[in-house]
Amino acid sequence: MGTRSAYELLILGNALSFLVAALLVGRTREPRGRGRLVAPPGEGAPSAGAAAAESAGGSPWRDRGYLRFVLLDIPMNLDDSLLNVGLPLWLIHHTDAPHALVPAVLAVNTVLAVLLQLAVSARVREPEQAARAAGWYGLAVLGACVLLALTPARGAWAASAALLAAAVLVTAAELVRSVSSWELAVSLAPAEARASYLGVAGISPSVQKAAGPLLLTGAVMAAGPAGWIGLGAAVAGLSLVQRRAALRRLTALRPRPAAGAEAAAAPGRSGPVRAG
Repeated sequence: MGTRSAYELLILGNALSFLVAALLVGRTREPRGRGRLVAPPGEGAPSAGAAAAESAGGSPWRDRGYLRFVLLDIPMNLDDSLLNVGLPLWLIHHTDAPHALVPAVLAVNTVLAVLLQLAVSARVREPEQAARAAGWYGLAVLGACVLLALTPARGAWAASAALLAAAVLVTAAELVRSVSSWELAVSLAPAEARASYLGVAGISPSVQKAAGPLLLTGAVMAAGPAGWIGLGAAVAGLSLVQRRAALRRLTALRPRPAAGAEAAAAPGRSGPVRAG
């Protein structure tokens, strides 16, 4: 409607929706007798090795490899700002596409996420697959940025088609990221200190939510089409770095067979040697 009152009602309505959600969550209860989880015998206390790792090397703040993953995961969350900030502002200020296309873009994102999330998740069954998926994230973001850079300044139909295609690619990046980032956050952490590691991994989307809109509005869109190309190329390059670093760390974390097991498996060592 374009009036101040309409925007104020929209904000108040959004606040009311959170109250409704709180009421729905408040009505959920654990089934009777299932509210507690009891560890099986022998699993109630950590082992000596786990306790030592937790107190000494178990701190994620001392783990450079994991901190590298967390740092690289920040640009791997940029699809959120692209969809909610960059694409709508670019549409309104730099194209002739109708402003009504903004909610249509968000609707396309929602529908595709609902329809395809399970199918995409089912294709990532191993941590190595999640690491390789990071490269696909960068490729999808690069494609979306190229489309935004090439969005014509004249012609509503051409601009609308390019923006909708960019929204589809951003959604594809979101689907990949939601699987890849979470799987790697768990798999790259040592099992005995996984909870504290996941707490640090949660920094990545928070930093992106704070810095992403500033990056898009203050640098990328100010530079015009070249800014979009630069952003896409940077994210694509960092996604390849993330992919390689994650695969290397997964290899390092994979348990190695004991020396005794290797000797037993060696040829010619299957039985005792008898004197002739």
